[in-house]
Amino acid sequence: MNWESEQMPIPTLPDLSDEELVERLLAEVLGDHPRAEQWRLWREALEERLGKLLKEKERAETEDAWDERIEELRRYIAALREEEIITEFVEQQVRMVVGKARLEQQLGERLEEG
Repeated sequence: MNWESEQMPIPTLPDLSDEELVERLLAEVLGDHPRAEQWRLWREALEERLGKLLKEKERAETEDAWDERIEELRRYIAALREEEIITEFVEQQVRMVVGKARLEQQLGERLEEG
């Protein structure tokens, strides 16, 4: 059995920097879906707003009106955090795949040279 003849060819990646390739792949994979960084910024803005509402609630004479708004903000924050985590995972997976492909490509080139 000839191992070299049965070895799968290693695809050649486009001649782009890893970051350019990652950005193109992320744009293709995520489409119009925001990046993890954007989800984080939205979440942090709502967390800041929640902090202000909690302070206002402490100063308010009645708590009835505040509780519903505070709970709604907490639900939004949880949803944004979930989107952020999922998107960050996808982004990390794309980076990992590109890194692995680059490594395999480099190893294949070295084996061909050797």
